[in-house]
Amino acid sequence: MGDLHDTRIRVIKPKDMSWEEATRYPEETDPPGKEFTAAMSVDDKFSFGLWKRDVQRRRFERPYHEVAYIIEGEVELTDDDGELYVAGPGDIVITPKGSKGYWKNLSPVKKVWGVYEEADAGLTSYLGPGAF
Repeated sequence: MGDLHDTRIRVIKPKDMSWEEATRYPEETDPPGKEFTAAMSVDDKFSFGLWKRDVQRRRFERPYHEVAYIIEGEVELTDDDGELYVAGPGDIVITPKGSKGYWKNLSPVKKVWGVYEEADAGLTSYLGPGAF
């Protein structure tokens, strides 16, 4: 368990990252990817890390809020209304808790992710120029 009063600054170098096999859901047949969790809140409601995977094609329903920044590769997301989204390097993908759709890597993908798992918490997303 983390110290609630620990204020030390940390720098994690690539050589110090220990990548683990990423979560693979029972219905998935694609090879697993890798994941590195850089930080997690003491209450397990917030986590932040990196994810990389060559191939992933699967239906999803988010049980948490996720904000991801695509570092490499391209991904295609289709929501349940049939809306198609393509995200690549430099794009931010926001999938709120309860969002449903289909995720498909168009090429190997590497992303930075932040997950928030607070029960009944909403998520306000940036909609364009100006304030939230």
